Amino acid sequence: MTTMVEAAPVRVADLLLGEWRLRVSGHVDLVAGVLATMTPPCVVAAAGPDADWTVRAERDERVEIPGEAAAAALFADRPVLASPCDGPQLAVVDAADGLLRLLGRYRPGTPAALLEVDRTRRMTRVVVPGMGPGRHWPDWVARLYFSCRLLDSGWRMLHASAVVVDEVAVLFVAGQGGGKSTLAHRACTELNARFMADDLVLVGPDGIVAGWPTRAALPAELAAPGEAQGRPLLVKGTRQRILFTPAEHRAVFVYAPPTRLGAVVHVTAAAKPGQGAHRPAAWAAPLNPADLTAVVAEAMNIPGQRLYSTDLLCLTGGPPSARVGWPDLNWGSTLGAPGVRLAVSDPLALPDAPVWEALSVWLPGVKLR
Repeated sequence: MTTMVEAAPVRVADLLLGEWRLRVSGHVDLVAGVLATMTPPCVVAAAGPDADWTVRAERDERVEIPGEAAAAALFADRPVLASPCDGPQLAVVDAADGLLRLLGRYRPGTPAALLEVDRTRRMTRVVVPGMGPGRHWPDWVARLYFSCRLLDSGWRMLHASAVVVDEVAVLFVAGQGGGKSTLAHRACTELNARFMADDLVLVGPDGIVAGWPTRAALPAELAAPGEAQGRPLLVKGTRQRILFTPAEHRAVFVYAPPTRLGAVVHVTAAAKPGQGAHRPAAWAAPLNPADLTAVVAEAMNIPGQRLYSTDLLCLTGGPPSARVGWPDLNWGSTLGAPGVRLAVSDPLALPDAPVWEALSVWLPGVKLR
């Protein structure tokens, strides 16, 4: 008697962003996860004949991924590219017969995934474990495919959040924990803005902003009832944030496609001259070109993140490197968008501070509800 094994359901679709086209194929659930993570900034299209590269996402139905002990031995014995802050790790297992084989751990101590790069077929095959964050490796490869090509073609990566207000992109730039996420989420709930990015954006030479998929950290003070249930919390000091994967966040907030830059808002903690009740909780003033250049330059000062967004191991056939330093220091002020400095007297009060009243003078697109 022959036992029939039912074939896993498959899906094939293309992701488009600018001039680049990536084919995503494989198990229907894994492909759906990639599409949910990457749209926007990408758009989904039917599979066409001119895809530049393919990501093939598969479950480990043939037991190809080494067991825990064998995987640990390979990570100890092979060259490893490790991201900081407990990020993804890639161990090069073999590079023979035209194939580059790697093991990937999405987080330390989690089940490994298998990645196989076939440059002749222009394909990255990703075999994911049955559970854990290793199921996100196909999303990671898709992001890498686009980010390395955008960076190589002159786009800039900035540490900023972004929303679309009145059909233009508004960037919020601040230091770590300075209010970028808070303002972006407040804009969506209070101004009917559309979300673009929580932490990273890419800006093209023509001033087009693309929000980049990362984990999103929603300040706990802004969460709807029950929104934190079952989700991981990030606690820093007295602040709590609810963590979402890119796909989870897109299921809650409306996202905007790449949009022309409209303004850069630099968030700082500073008190405006005044006494007692006459001192405003939030105030805004325009940035001169030199200050705007300095703000944008500081937001672009993330060389490590840029390197990890380039295809250092040629996993997607893309450019293997990107410049870390940029010679055109006035790039930020040549985009034609105004800069505004938003100061708040008490950063802990930012979830409730009257920021839109302060910004409405400088950003006509901000319409208070």
